[in-house]
Amino acid sequence: MKFAIQHLSFFVIQTEGGQEKDTTRRYKHYKTMDHYDYEDSELKSFLDGEFARIGKRKADVHADSENAPTKIGRFLVEPGQELESNPNYNLFQRLRAAGTKEQFHYACDDLLRAYMDTSAVRGGAFIVALAKINELFDDPFVFVLKCDFESKIARISDEKSLISKVDMAISARNIKSILYPHMPEEGMLEPWELKIHQASHARYFEDFLKYVTYEKSKPEILNDQVIGLVQEYMERKWQEPNAGAVLAAAPAPQGMGVPGADGGAYDEAGYGEEGAGAAGGYGDVPARLQSAYDVYDDEEGEPPAYETARPARENGSGAGGGNGYSPYSGGHPGYAQEVRQLEVWAAGDKRQLQEKWTHEDVMEATMRLMEHQPDLDLKFKIDDVAVRGKMSDYGDRVHFARMNGRYVVLIEGDAFQFEKGMSPIELLHPEDIEQVLARLRHRTAGH
Repeated sequence: MKFAIQHLSFFVIQTEGGQEKDTTRRYKHYKTMDHYDYEDSELKSFLDGEFARIGKRKADVHADSENAPTKIGRFLVEPGQELESNPNYNLFQRLRAAGTKEQFHYACDDLLRAYMDTSAVRGGAFIVALAKINELFDDPFVFVLKCDFESKIARISDEKSLISKVDMAISARNIKSILYPHMPEEGMLEPWELKIHQASHARYFEDFLKYVTYEKSKPEILNDQVIGLVQEYMERKWQEPNAGAVLAAAPAPQGMGVPGADGGAYDEAGYGEEGAGAAGGYGDVPARLQSAYDVYDDEEGEPPAYETARPARENGSGAGGGNGYSPYSGGHPGYAQEVRQLEVWAAGDKRQLQEKWTHEDVMEATMRLMEHQPDLDLKFKIDDVAVRGKMSDYGDRVHFARMNGRYVVLIEGDAFQFEKGMSPIELLHPEDIEQVLARLRHRTAGH
C-alpha cells in the first residue's frame, strides 16, 4: 500500500513548566511541502513506512479490549443532520480540499490550535499530510501524526567531544496517528469514520476531536448485556406475589453478604456494616440497575428512595396478598439489599460466585449472549488455579458443582496437552470419575 504525498506540514510543539496547568505551550511551523519537496526530503525515508503501517493497521468498530490502541471514531451529528454539520468533519474536509501549500498550511494551523487546547499536550513533532493511493482512489487521505521528543539522545560528533546531545530527537516508535477517511478494506472508504492509534494508556489524543465518538468495546458491550440480564432477573423475582415473604423465609446464599432481618452487620463476604459499600447506603437506586426499579414506577412524579416501602394501592391492599407492597416489591428491604449487592458485584474487578441462578438460568443467559458474540471467552480462578476456555464450554465441557461445602470444577475433553517443563503428572493413568469423587468426598468431609 503506497501513499503518494501531495502536501505535508511539519510543526514542532514545545512546552515549558512543571505542573500541567502552569505549562506554557507554543508551536512553530517549520515547513509545508508539496509532492516534489517531500520526494527530495529526509522525511520521505522516515515516514513512508509509517504511512503504509497506519493504512494497513486493522481496527474494529467495537474493539477487543477497553484499552485497544487502535480505535474507529465516528463523527457525531444531530438526528436528521448531515455530516457537514460536524465541525471536526469540516476541518478534515478543508484539509482534503486544499489545492496549494498555503491553503494546506492554514488548514493545518486550525487543526493544531485545536490540539493545543487538549490537556496533557507534550512537546514533539506534529505532522499533517495529504496523500493519495493513486491505484485506488481519486480522493485523498488525511494523516495526522504526533511524535513525542525522545529524552537523553546522544550521537557521535567528532574526535574531541566524541558525543553531542540532541535536543529535539523524534522516533517513529510511539507515533500517535489519525487516518481519515477510514478504509475498512482495500478499495472501500467510510466517510463517517476515522481511525485513531495511540499506544499509550493516556487517551488525550482522542480528546481534541470533540465531535467524534467511539463505540463501546466488546467487553463493555458484554458487561451491559449481563447487566440487562440481571435487570430482567430482578424484575421477574420481585414482581411475584409475596416475593418479599418468600425471600425472608429462604436461607441467604453463601458469599452474598446479605444482612440479617434486623438490618445488622453483613456476613463474611466483606460488604461491611449497614450503610457502607459502593452504593454508599440505600439512597437512590444505583444507576446501572436503575431500570429494574423505574420500569415499574407507574405513579406520577419522582419515584421514592428505594428503601421506602411503596404504599398500598387504592383498594387498600397490595397485590402480594395484602402485605402492603405493590406487585413489584421495590419497597421491600430485601429488594434494596439485593440491588445493592448486585451493584457491588458488577463494579468489582475480582468477583465471587454469587449463587443466585440455577444451571438452567445460566445456560439460557449464556446462549443469549453468544447469539451476539459467539466466541466469548470464559476465564475464572478457583482459589489459585486459573482456567481459560470459551463461554460455550459451560455446561458442555466445564461444570461447576459443590461437595461438602466446597466448590468443584469438572472439565472434560478428549485429550490432554502439556507444554514446557515436563512433570510426572504427564505419566498418569487416570482413575475412574467415581474413584476421584469418593476421594474428594472423604477429604472434604474432614476439611
